[in-house]
Amino acid sequence: MPSTLRINFIYMQPETKERFTAASENLGWPYRTLAQQVIQAFFKKHRDFYVEAALKDAAARGMDEGDYYRVLRDVGEDSLVRYVSGKPGFGPAPLDPVEPIPTGEDFKQKYNTITLSSYNYVLLRVAKIADADGSSLTQVISRMVKYHFDTYWASNYEPQILLDHACKFR
Repeated sequence: MPSTLRINFIYMQPETKERFTAASENLGWPYRTLAQQVIQAFFKKHRDFYVEAALKDAAARGMDEGDYYRVLRDVGEDSLVRYVSGKPGFGPAPLDPVEPIPTGEDFKQKYNTITLSSYNYVLLRVAKIADADGSSLTQVISRMVKYHFDTYWASNYEPQILLDHACKFR
């Protein structure tokens, strides 16, 4: 069953905002669902890291995998059991290279809701635990958006836009 997350805004630096808007306006990705696509693509590529992080985190809390999953899906990470013997090390995380996005008014882009599969919703909660080191879920999503457009702009988005503007196939 899908899970819906209310995100009032996403932080974007000017280059990311430009790319996000261009993808929406030129490639048919609706602005209001593009963040969903970005998150799904992120977890498709990095699923194994977050699955391992979830299992380590559950074990460090002395929780059964199913109970841990249900708490994240149905209640939220604030309701997880405290660590039994300290927070585990997760190793280098996919978002480590992405600096936190500035949070000033100039960087806030209005958003609304993000609908994800319950599985990806839980992985997003795990990302907040493993990657964010106390950052807000908005900051985690903002970093995923930056990661996505930094990683895939030149290979997936820009060529389509440039070819269309030039009315060429290659």
